[in-house]
Amino acid sequence: MKRVPAVVAATALLVGVVVGGVSARTSSSLAYQVADVGAYGGEPSIVSDSKGVLYDTTPSGGTITYRSTNRGATWQQVTTADPSSGDDCLATDQSNAVYLCNLAGSEGVAPLQADVWKSVDGGTSWSHGEGAIPQCGTSCSPFGVDRDWVAASILSGKSTSKAEVVLMYHDFYGPSQIWVNISHDGGATFGAPREVLAAPAVTPGAITGTLVAQGYTLCNTVPAGVGIVPPGKPHAGRIIVGWIAADLPQNATGCNVTMAQAFHTIWISYSDDGGLTWTPQQAFDAGLGHDTSTPFVAFTLDREGNPYFGFTANATSNPVTCAAESTAGTVQSDPSCEYDMYVVWSSNGGATWDGGGGLIPGSAARAYRISPSSETGTHFYPAIAAGDPGQVDVAYLRSTTILPTDPLGKADPGGCAGPGPENGNPPTYPPACAWNLYAAQSRNLSSGIDGATWAVTPITTTPMHIGDICNLGIFCVAPASNRNLLDFIMETIDNRGCAHVAYADDNTVNKLRVANQTAGPCL
Repeated sequence: MKRVPAVVAATALLVGVVVGGVSARTSSSLAYQVADVGAYGGEPSIVSDSKGVLYDTTPSGGTITYRSTNRGATWQQVTTADPSSGDDCLATDQSNAVYLCNLAGSEGVAPLQADVWKSVDGGTSWSHGEGAIPQCGTSCSPFGVDRDWVAASILSGKSTSKAEVVLMYHDFYGPSQIWVNISHDGGATFGAPREVLAAPAVTPGAITGTLVAQGYTLCNTVPAGVGIVPPGKPHAGRIIVGWIAADLPQNATGCNVTMAQAFHTIWISYSDDGGLTWTPQQAFDAGLGHDTSTPFVAFTLDREGNPYFGFTANATSNPVTCAAESTAGTVQSDPSCEYDMYVVWSSNGGATWDGGGGLIPGSAARAYRISPSSETGTHFYPAIAAGDPGQVDVAYLRSTTILPTDPLGKADPGGCAGPGPENGNPPTYPPACAWNLYAAQSRNLSSGIDGATWAVTPITTTPMHIGDICNLGIFCVAPASNRNLLDFIMETIDNRGCAHVAYADDNTVNKLRVANQTAGPCL
């Protein structure tokens, strides 16, 4: 079991359990076909352009990137933008230019920076986005960079050479705040880092909300993504960044390089003036001891520019009870301890979530539960894509094993590796977890949490991963803490609205793979 500060464990005892809403289910009409993309690589990012051309990249071995022109059936490797890479991401603009971000690449001399690359020829060649200081990387942050995301949009009346491009991340060496670098020349050059929760970048009238958001997020954040509302839509040009955070009591115990805290609050901040000022808003609070960091949540915008989060949480658990049952070996008989899959969304550009009702005005009181009660086990690695408002596809990994957790609700390192001292685990721990890929879809979130319906289907029947999935990032150092998959899977929809899920299989085929939707309604 991981050690947790006594004050935080005691606090968890005093916090009521937050239960997400349980939606009605429909029988699944979804079907997917899996295609091999290339050599094995963890945490793949995937995106579709407006013609349905797909791009898939992994940081394993550099920015190894593939392209598909036949709906994901076959893939061809394109030029590698950077021979070195950490965390990666992809985006496109309305001209179908492709943007790739990567961490700790070969550009510049400053350590641990993020870079943005752009291709206007389908990945044949790439240009680098220069930062505020030469040889400093695109981000050029004095505090270092971790978990980068990128978004791009051609604003009304402009071309790709004048596209707005936003690089978003949190700092690594400093207080773990949320930052952006913004380009107004199509990604050729980027401005200096801007913090979204610090003066003077605070929208007038949002000072109180900013102070509240800062209290929760100070030094405990995990970025979830960034999007730009398309031209011609309500709030056109709005930049929206999303992240998860902890809370004030946990902030007092130290910052999140170790990922030891329970990241139970979900946030956005948006800017309507090109990133000069920002308005924060909490989306949802799962409650202290109900962790959403597995280790990331999924973030996306729909076609109208409304934001969505997909996340997994042990939302029905009493974390102290579940930790005791984990140690005793009885947690498998207690489905209240499992991590389930949830969604929250906003129908008005991020101001109000699921109708509001949460403790912080505008935040959701409940979340849409996706995984049915009959689907017991552990649900990890959320991925999400949205079509028209209220229409969403979600993918995730599921094991029938209920993962052992600690008193903060965090997954135990090595908890899925199997029992015994050789794994650093008690002999009461369950056998090694077998993980399969699942897909879910709802086309009627606008019916509300109690009215929305979900179609849920397994994509793989032969496990794509066996063993642990560690959610502590670079601190996955216990003997059996398995980080082969790195930190996420990802989903996109093509120009027809059909879903494509990028994931890594290290069990039987040892390949980078994509599951392509072949039946069922597209969004």
